[in-house]
Amino acid sequence: MDDDEVSDYFRSNFLALQKTVTPHDMKRFLSSNNNAERIGFLLGYPLMYDLPVQIAEDGETLKNGRKALQLKDIGNRYFGRGEFLKALETYSNAVLLAPRKDLGVILANRSATLYHLEKYNYGLTDAEEALRMGYPQELLYKIQERRARCLLGLKRHDEAVLAFRSALQALDTAKLTVDKKQKLEADIRVMLAVIDKGNQLAQKTPRIPQQGKISESPKRMPKIDECNRLYPSCSKAIEIRDEGGSIGRHAVATKDIEPGEILAIEGPYCAALLPEYRLTNCYYCFTKIFVPIPTLCETCNYVAYCSISCRNKDSKTHENECMILPSLWISKTSVNCFLALKAIVQRPFDELFRLKGKLEISKGRVQISEQQPYRTDDFETIYGLVTHEDKRTSEDIFHRTYIATWLLRLLKTSRYFPESMKTPDTAKAKPSDGELYIGGLILHNLMIIQFNAHEISELAIPKGNNTLAKAKNKFIGGGLYPTISLFNHSCSPGVISNYEIANNHHWVYRYFIGTTMVVRAIRSIPSGEEVSENYGPIFATSPEAERKRKLRLQYWFDCNCEACTAHWPILEEIDPTILRFKCESGRECGNVLPIRTDTNEFMIRCSKCGKNMNIFKGLKALQDTDVIFKTASRKLEEGKHQEALKFYLEILKLLDENLALPIRDYHLCQQGVRLCMLPFGNVSYI
Repeated sequence: MDDDEVSDYFRSNFLALQKTVTPHDMKRFLSSNNNAERIGFLLGYPLMYDLPVQIAEDGETLKNGRKALQLKDIGNRYFGRGEFLKALETYSNAVLLAPRKDLGVILANRSATLYHLEKYNYGLTDAEEALRMGYPQELLYKIQERRARCLLGLKRHDEAVLAFRSALQALDTAKLTVDKKQKLEADIRVMLAVIDKGNQLAQKTPRIPQQGKISESPKRMPKIDECNRLYPSCSKAIEIRDEGGSIGRHAVATKDIEPGEILAIEGPYCAALLPEYRLTNCYYCFTKIFVPIPTLCETCNYVAYCSISCRNKDSKTHENECMILPSLWISKTSVNCFLALKAIVQRPFDELFRLKGKLEISKGRVQISEQQPYRTDDFETIYGLVTHEDKRTSEDIFHRTYIATWLLRLLKTSRYFPESMKTPDTAKAKPSDGELYIGGLILHNLMIIQFNAHEISELAIPKGNNTLAKAKNKFIGGGLYPTISLFNHSCSPGVISNYEIANNHHWVYRYFIGTTMVVRAIRSIPSGEEVSENYGPIFATSPEAERKRKLRLQYWFDCNCEACTAHWPILEEIDPTILRFKCESGRECGNVLPIRTDTNEFMIRCSKCGKNMNIFKGLKALQDTDVIFKTASRKLEEGKHQEALKFYLEILKLLDENLALPIRDYHLCQQGVRLCMLPFGNVSYI
C-alpha cells in the first residue's frame, strides 16, 4: 500500500525541527539502540510540542440533543406524509447526534418507518434497541406492538404472540383514555386470534414451497475445505517456507492447484476505514450501512456501524480511539498512521506491556507449531513482519520517528494509558517506560505497514445496472493481513489479489467480504511452484522497466519473477499469430515451441529433448476455447457472473494443458475471471 509523504499539517514543523537538530544530535539519534530511545530523543525537543495534537473544533464532533430532536420532528413530518425514505434518512441523522437519553424515542420512530418500508429485520432491531435505551414506560405498548408486527412480517409467529401479550400488559401503564385503551386492546386480541387461527390451519395444510425475496443478509463467507495446520488462514494446498535472503518467507503449492481454487481467507489483525466513508460504511466490518447504529459513548457522532453486533465488538477499541479520531482526520494523516495506532489501541495497554520482554528477545520470530499456529489476531505475529530497518536511510528513520512521536502524544490524550503511566506533554517531563515502549511500537508498526498493509476496496455499481460496464472500484480503507503478507510478488501472479479492470484504468485491489480477504488462484499452479500475489505493477499493462522502477521505489526489491526474467511483452504487444506449445515431456524438459496459428504441420519436434509431438489435439482444443470464450463473455454482459466464471475457468484449464505463458487470450480470459469475481466481494449501489 502506498506510503504517503508528510501532510501539510506536519510539514512546516517537521522542516523546522530538522533544522534544529545538529549533526552531533543526529549522530546521537542514529546511535539509538531501539525505537523507544528514538522516541525519547524527539520527546526531548521543545519544538516537537509546537505542533498541537488536539485540533478538532469544539462541538463539531459531539452529540447534540437539541439538533437531534429537531431532526426527529422533521422526520415525523415526513413520516406523517408517507415519505418514508426521507423520514428514514432524517431519523438516521438524528440517531447519530442523539445522546443516550433521547436515543430510545428516535430509534422507536425509525423502527416505525422501517416497518412501513417492509424492512422488518431492521425495524425489529431498532425497536429492541429502543427498549434497551430506556424507552418511556407510558409508551411501551407502542414499541411492543411494533416488535410484534415486525416479527409477524418475519413469520416468527410464536415470538410475535409473546410481543403482543407484552403490549397488552404495557397498556396498564399507558397514559391513554379508557376508550383508546379498550380499542387498542381489542385490536391486539384480534391479531392474536388471527395468528392462532393461522397456526391451526398451518398444522392441517401441507406446506407449499414459496420463492422468497432476495436475502438482505451479508454475503456468505466461502470456506477452505482443509486448512494448513500451521497457517490456518491458508488452504492445505499452500505451504509457507522460509529460505532467508532476498526470498524470505513465501508460499509454495503442495499440490497441483486449479484456477478458481480458494487458497487463503484471512481477516485483518487491524483495519482502518477512510474518514470519508465513516458514516456510509460500518466502522468495524466496512460493509455498506443501510440504517446506521450509533456508538454508545456520550461524546462522538462521527462513526456508525451496520449492526449492534459490530458496535459491541468495536466498543473497547472505540473507547480508546474516540477522542483522537478527529485530530487524525483533520491533520490528514495517512491510513498507514491510522493502522499503526489501531494495532495498538485494539489491545489493552497491560496486555501489550506484558509482551515487552518477550518481544525484545524474540524480535517477533516466534516458533510455529500445530499447538501454536501462525495466528492473525496475535500481536507477536504482526510484530515479526518485515520492516527493512537495515535498508532505511537516516532521513527515513527520522521522518517516521517524528510521525510516531506525534501519534504517541495524541494517544496520551485518550483513555488508553493508565494514569500511573501518563506524564505531562512537555519537553521537560521525563516519559514513562510505558509511554516510550508504546511509542516504540508505533514506530515499529509504521515500518511494518509500509510494506505489509493492503488496500480494502468496494465495487460501486450504478443502481439498476446488473453489469460491470459502468462499475468503479473504490479504495475505502486499509488492513494488515499477516498471512497474505508472506506471499511474494509476481508481475504475473498465481492468485487474484490485485487485478485490473478496463474501467478508467482503475486497479481493483483484492476481493473482500467486509474486511476479510479471499485469495483465489487465477491460473493453474503446479505442485512445488511458488504461489505469488501482485503488489501493483502487472506485466499485461506495464513495461518491465516501469514495473521494476515502481517496485524498487515502493517495496525496495528487484523483481525476478518469470515475466521479468523472460522479458515478457505487455499484452498489446503479444503476437496473436504465435502459439507457444509446451513440450510434452513436461517439466523434465520445460521447452516452449513457438508455432504459427496458420501452420499446416501437426507433427513437430522439440529442439531441446527431441520428442516428437502431435499438436492437432492442442489446436482443436484451442478452437473450442474460442466458442467457450464467446459464451462466457455473453454471460458476463448479462450479469450472470457465476455461469460466466465456470466457462472462463474451463478455458484457463484447456489453455494451461497445451500452451505456455504469455498468451494473449489467456490473460484476457483471466481478466474475465477477475470481473466475474468482483461482485463476490464488497459491492455498493450508487
